[in-house]
Amino acid sequence: MRDVYLVTSYEKRYVLYIYRRDQRTPTEILAEWKFVDFLYTNGVPVAPAVPNKNGELLMTFDAPEGTRHGVLAPFVDGKHLRQRPNIGAVRTYGRIVAQIHALADTLPFGLARSTNDWETLVNQSVVAFDSVITVNPADKAYLHQAAAVLHPQMAALPREKPLYGMIHGDVIRANAQVSDDGQVTVLDFDLCGLGWRAYDVASYLQVLKGLPDQDESERAFLGGYQEIRSLTTSEQEALPLFEAVRTIFDIGVNAANVYHWGNVYLHSFLSQSMEQLKQCMKSVG
Repeated sequence: MRDVYLVTSYEKRYVLYIYRRDQRTPTEILAEWKFVDFLYTNGVPVAPAVPNKNGELLMTFDAPEGTRHGVLAPFVDGKHLRQRPNIGAVRTYGRIVAQIHALADTLPFGLARSTNDWETLVNQSVVAFDSVITVNPADKAYLHQAAAVLHPQMAALPREKPLYGMIHGDVIRANAQVSDDGQVTVLDFDLCGLGWRAYDVASYLQVLKGLPDQDESERAFLGGYQEIRSLTTSEQEALPLFEAVRTIFDIGVNAANVYHWGNVYLHSFLSQSMEQLKQCMKSVG
């Protein structure tokens, strides 16, 4: 989604994120890192942007394809949760996600970020899929059918605190960095924006499907989350809905990036994802 570089100086290591041309506006990028800084200031383990000597966060590059923007952040030692599947770290991850949600409701300023809604998560994903998949008519038909079922249910969901507000947007194992001593740092807020808190929770539950430790990891993540913020009955009932939404979004991300990542990965990913979507839809009321 972004170009990511390791930057080594005499004293420290950093990570340089360079955004694609026209993927995010400078205002959107700054809003992302302003949110990260707010969380960091309030004690959430995240990696905030490193300003330059003039106090500016955003770098500008004149690339062959046009102007691109970059942000420097500190390097975080460790391995991500997919490589280090420690149940204690899973519980901690759930707790941190809940902290993010709770703190986001106290933001003293607005943020110019996109909304994680039906249009962004589902409809745009279906459109991207249709634009690059010229075969698999059965998959196309099923994807449209699933989207039609999800649309009215998402439209009926409340958009009010604490159920709705700023979210991380990409709560997966690769975005939780676990240090050697078990400390967890949450990374990659590129998809942050307004959305349902249950979507963040469901995004993590969705990536656990079929894993040997699925049940144990689900209990750990939900247990950690609810140490900080209890899920309402309606949020718990919406989790299967958002697991289906997240599966469609993942399909859409691969379809939308086929010209960057190639279509071999898309087609190998598609079969498994469509089967997972069908399983998710069985639990959607």
